[in-house]
Amino acid sequence: MKFFVILLTAICTGVYAQDNQRGFTLDEYASVKSMTFKNIEKNTYVRDKNFVFDRPEDKPSYAFNLNDGIERKIFLYKIKDGSTSKTVGSLAVFSMKGKLTNLVIPNGLAPKEVWTQYLEDLKNNSKVADGFAICVAYMLSQLGSEVEKPSSTQEEKDPNDFCFPADIFVSLANGTEKKIAEINIGDTVAGTPNSKVTAVDSHTGTFKLHRILVRPNGQAWVSTHVKDGLITLEATQNHPVLTLTGKKRVKALQKGDWLFVRDAVSGRYITAEIVALVPNARTVSQVFNLKTESGMYETENIVVFDKH
Repeated sequence: MKFFVILLTAICTGVYAQDNQRGFTLDEYASVKSMTFKNIEKNTYVRDKNFVFDRPEDKPSYAFNLNDGIERKIFLYKIKDGSTSKTVGSLAVFSMKGKLTNLVIPNGLAPKEVWTQYLEDLKNNSKVADGFAICVAYMLSQLGSEVEKPSSTQEEKDPNDFCFPADIFVSLANGTEKKIAEINIGDTVAGTPNSKVTAVDSHTGTFKLHRILVRPNGQAWVSTHVKDGLITLEATQNHPVLTLTGKKRVKALQKGDWLFVRDAVSGRYITAEIVALVPNARTVSQVFNLKTESGMYETENIVVFDKH
């Protein structure tokens, strides 16, 4: 899978000062969700529904190629109150084959019911718009809307706590796999996009692993590592993974979160729900981490990030 990405200015939660924001009401959220654009490619500034929708003209979209020949794009707008110019959130417009799908992303001042609706819309759109989930998740990971940043104290205490055990499998671009301890610099690993390994870090010591059990939201053959309907991923607590709502560290994951796994038949990524989390499931004396050209790769068919 190749992702050709034009990065936009981050405009999600936490970027703007509180005094330049206000929260969404549920009615406003619904109104914005029904927003339509006459020409999404050219409509970079629109006033409608008492709001202003604005995106930079020189950074028009995220563009994705999922190896099926179908072009997908996400146009990301900052939403401001038309009267006060206060930011209320963002609007991501997913485009595929001329069909547009809106996702309203509220800011941190929005009430709980708005955030609940946002999460419902995120999951529902993922079920009906092909490729929506992985494209939006990647966009959110770049914006940093869900990034869990450990404190400097944590980093100093355990700078190697971003790793996997030696026996975990890494998917290669040619369809085979290797244990992470057998990966070499120059190997091309599967991910979004496929990319070469630039470094392999190995650390010895005492490392506690968190265990994550996920159930694919799809066929039983979704992964070569499905056992009893579940896939198991083990990692140290700070390693980042790709979730439906963006990048999260293992310790921040919750039951019910959606990750991404590769379908072993189609080669496409589908979602998988976390059904159980086991902190400190086992202790190992050696761990590994990869550095890749893209910053992403697959372990046990699950999409993860490099440690940074």
